[in-house]
This record gives sequence, C-alpha cells and structure tokens, in this order.
Amino acid sequence: MQLRPSLRVAAGAKRSPPFSQRPITTQNRLLTYLDLACALAAAALWYSSSSPWPLPLGVALLPWALRWTLTGRPSRRTPLDGPVALFLVTALLAVWVAFDRSAALARFWLLLGAVLLYYALANAQAAGSLRFWLLSLLGAGVSAAFILTHDWAAAAKIGPLTRLGLALQQALPRLPTLDANANIGGAILAALLPFAAWTCLQAWRAVRRASGSGLALAVAALLLAGLLLSVSALGLLLTASRAAWASLAGALALAALYGLTGRLSRGHHARHGLYLGLILALGLAALVALILTRPAWVAALLDALPGPAAVGARTDLWRGALTLVRDYPFTGLGHDGFTMAYSSYVMQLHVGFAPHAHNLYLDLAVEQGLPALLLFLLCCALFFVRFWHGADPDPSRPTARAEAGVAALSLLAILLHGLVDDPLYTSRAAVFLLIPLAFIPPAAPAQGHRPSRRSLVAVAVFLTLLLAVGFALRLPLLSVAYANLGAVRQTRAELSRYSWPEWPIQDELRRNVDLTPAISAYQRALALHPLNSTANRRLGQIELSLGQYGPALTHLQAAYGVEASVNTTRQLLGEAYLANGDLLRGAALWSGVANDVGQLQGRIWWYEHIGLKTVAGWMTEALP
Repeated sequence: MQLRPSLRVAAGAKRSPPFSQRPITTQNRLLTYLDLACALAAAALWYSSSSPWPLPLGVALLPWALRWTLTGRPSRRTPLDGPVALFLVTALLAVWVAFDRSAALARFWLLLGAVLLYYALANAQAAGSLRFWLLSLLGAGVSAAFILTHDWAAAAKIGPLTRLGLALQQALPRLPTLDANANIGGAILAALLPFAAWTCLQAWRAVRRASGSGLALAVAALLLAGLLLSVSALGLLLTASRAAWASLAGALALAALYGLTGRLSRGHHARHGLYLGLILALGLAALVALILTRPAWVAALLDALPGPAAVGARTDLWRGALTLVRDYPFTGLGHDGFTMAYSSYVMQLHVGFAPHAHNLYLDLAVEQGLPALLLFLLCCALFFVRFWHGADPDPSRPTARAEAGVAALSLLAILLHGLVDDPLYTSRAAVFLLIPLAFIPPAAPAQGHRPSRRSLVAVAVFLTLLLAVGFALRLPLLSVAYANLGAVRQTRAELSRYSWPEWPIQDELRRNVDLTPAISAYQRALALHPLNSTANRRLGQIELSLGQYGPALTHLQAAYGVEASVNTTRQLLGEAYLANGDLLRGAALWSGVANDVGQLQGRIWWYEHIGLKTVAGWMTEALP
C-alpha cells in the first residue's frame, strides 16, 4: 500500500532540503552568474532609459525562465517573498489610480527592477564574495559617472569640492550627460559604500593568509578592492550631499553602539537588547528635548554644516504631505503625481511647487498608500529581527553573519537618509532601493520549530481583537474608503486634463469638467461619517471653485473642527468666510496662513478673474 505524503514523513522519509541548502552544482552556479549579469544589465537599462519597457524586463527575466525550465523553480525562495509581492501589488495599484499613467508606469518598471535585482542577489548567496565585488564595482561606476558627467560649473555647494570635481573632470574624458544629480549619487553611494569597504577588508585578510604563488593574486585583488573603495568614497565626498554623509555616519554610529552594548552584555542576548534599547531611548528623548527647548540651537547646528543653509520650509512640506496621506490612505494618489497634487490640494497653487516630499516614508504613503509603507517597514523589520536573532555561523560560510551586518549597515543608511530626502524612491535610483534586503540572514534553528500552543492562542486573540475593532469602526473606515475613492476620482478628472497656461487655474477647469463621480463619493463618505475631514475639505474646495459659497462654508467649518491645524483647511475656510462677506473671521484665519509663495494673491486673482471685484477687495484687505 502506498503511503500518503504526510504518512511518509511520519514514517521517517527524508524531506528534500530547502532550495537554499541544496548542493551547489555547476548548473546552479552558472545560473547564479547569469542572474546577476542580467539583473545588473537590466538595472542599467532601466536607469538610463526613459522608456524601459520591454527590453530590460526581458533581460532580467531570462534567467528566471531558464531556472524554471532546468530546476522547476524560477527563483530561490526568500523570507520576504510575501511582503515583497504585496508591495509590488500596491505599486501596480498606484499605476491604476494615477492621473498620468504613462509616468506612473515608468516608476512601476523601476520598482519591478528593484525587486528583480533583489532576487538576483538573493539567488547569488552561494556565489560567496561575488555579490560584494559586483556591488563594489557598481558603486565605483556610479561614482565615476557622477564625477565625469556632473555640471560642476553650476554646482557651488562647497567651493573646494567643486574645484576638485572640475579638475578631475578636465583631466579625464568627458562622458555624455546623464542624470548626475548630487543627492541621487550621494544616496546610492552611501548605500553601496559598506559593501565596498567589506570587500576591501576581506581582500586584506586574504593577503595576510596567502603565501607562495597565491600572494601575488591576493595583492592584486586588494589593490583592485582598494581602488573601488577609494573611487566610491571620493564620489560620495564630491556629491557634497550632507544628508548622505549624515546618514552613513549615523549608520556607523548605530553599528558602533550595537557592538559596544554587545561587549558590555558579555554574550547575554536579553541584556544586550536591554542596553541597546535603553541607550537608544535616552538618545531619542534627549534629541526631542533639545528640539523642543532649544530650536535655535538645532537650526544653528544645521546651518553650520558645509554648503548652503538648511531649508526650514521642509517641515511645512512634510505637514502638507501628511494632508495628502490623509486623503489617499488606502491607494495613494499614484506614482509620480506628488508635484501637481501637492500644489492643487495643499498649497492652492496653479503650478508645481515641490517634486516630492523629501521623505521616503511620506512619499511611499502618498504615492502607494499606507499599505505600501507598512509592507516596506515590515521587510526592514524582518531583516533586523533575523539579524538580531541570527543563527550561529554556518561552517561552510563563516562570514555570513558579518555579511548580514554589512547589509544592515547599508539598510540603516537608506532608512536614515529617507528621513530627510528621498532619491531612492522618486528617481531612477529606485532600482537600488531593495539591495540590502537581499542579504537577509537565514532563520535560527529555533525559528524552524512548530509554533507553540501559546503562540497560536496569542495570534488568535490578536486577530479577534483586530476584527472586533474593525467591526466597531466599520462606518468611519467605510467613510475613509469612500473619501479615498472620491479623491482619486477628483485627481484623475482634474489633473489628467489640467495644464498651465491652457487652464489659468484649477478652479477654471473645475467649472468645465464632470466632477459628479467624485462629489458622489464624498457625499457617501459624509453620509457614513459626517466629520470626515477629507470629504468636507475637498467638497468645500470644489464648491468654492463653482461659486457655491454657502455650502462651501458649511463643509469647511466641519473640516476645520477636525483638522484646525492643517494650513490648507485654514486657508480654504478663511476664503469661504471672505466670500460670504464675513471679513472679521476670514481675516483672522488668513493672518495665520502661510503665504510664502503668494498663495493668497492667487486666490485674489481668481475672484478678480470671475468678476467678483468686491470679494477680491475684501481678500486684499485680509492679506497678512
């Protein structure tokens, strides 16, 4: 009698080893090399091409097709397969909701390229140090391209560095102009420099171990590794990107703190976590206290950094981006749509103001929705959890733990840099975003055991509570979903057609486009939850454009009751008061509204344009 699979296991039949632990055959090794070569070639095509479909995708997927044909599996399975796949789904959804789908599709291909590069590096785990050498070469190539193509004559951040860049560019052959933005180059190099440093360190260790005829080869490898590290470090220096410098320095400081607390704990894992968590909590509390009590000191410290003074308006930009997150929480507004959405629905401007939020986390939430942000953070958290609970070194790969530490340093640099800028998501450098995650450590042996009954009960209780909370808040959540749908419909109806100077201002377009689907969704949201701030604010804005000043005042008063601190709501409500003849309240609200780029004068122009000279006069008197 033939036993069923479950009975065969119970009877002691051997399970086939995981894909990552199978013997390294010549076929697997060749596929690994082909995977890396094709992924890097596709990344180069994605980075340099303005129309990436379909050649780069075909190049990147060629090894997948071969591996599927030869082994029955297109790629090695990784601990992040689920979150990465769902992240890609949110990226595809962001194409569907975008008002400019061609631009959104270009961003999607970049993110798909980042995923394929992640899998190529994960598949190359058996290739030993090859991955680090390739990333070192990649970093040196990015650095050389930046130095040779950057417009040094127009760059004036730091005088000595600009003069050095000009001298190098004049001494070397000039390449065709590429996207040699300093902040993009700095972000890439800050993420790749740890891999180059590790390659150089390993080459030095190989020299110390080598003897005889192998010594010359080891010395040559060391010289090459040192050259790659030097070129990458020089490129990072010449970018004059203070955010990139600070992020790498911060990552190194956290790594040093990790090592120091590990020594102090003398191998006791729980004590190590306690020491590290306590020091980080104290440091964060001290930083918050300094910002709250001595903001002038913080501003002076930022201004003391090399280069131009820090831009204080960035915090205002982040607050405005949070307003967009509130409007599109589930879907995002779509890839590459920040500029005009921010101007139209936050700044009340008729032209683009900011290309992105200068914050990785806000940009992810704005363009792909909160689910995408949570999935990205989940991937990073799983990486650090695996690193923290890493298994003992594999005898066949004694440096695996240290290699994961190098990737952790790179990931920290990306996450820290993302707090103040966002070149690794909003530019063609997005293909580099997931590189460190490919080095996620394997699970510790204890993590392979079946979960205990207590763990299963805890998970069941958590899911039950989550469902109970969701049921209790079902009406507000449905209201948020309808408001999100209304915002997507409004954005696609307006910004897919709006262009300046064809339309002098968005209000003019709103009088000539069908916004009924968006208005219906907003009204449905308010029927479920009358205090929905997005629905009230967006309806009030539409009604102001259409000249329905009484209903606009009602909706904007409701929005103000929920989000009184939002600059957009204060400005719109002040305009509604003035349009209804309430000069006192309108002037009081406008006195606290930001008007650094002439937002309020733009509103006055609109009322003059439609012939309401009296209202325009009241608004002129109310200018702060």
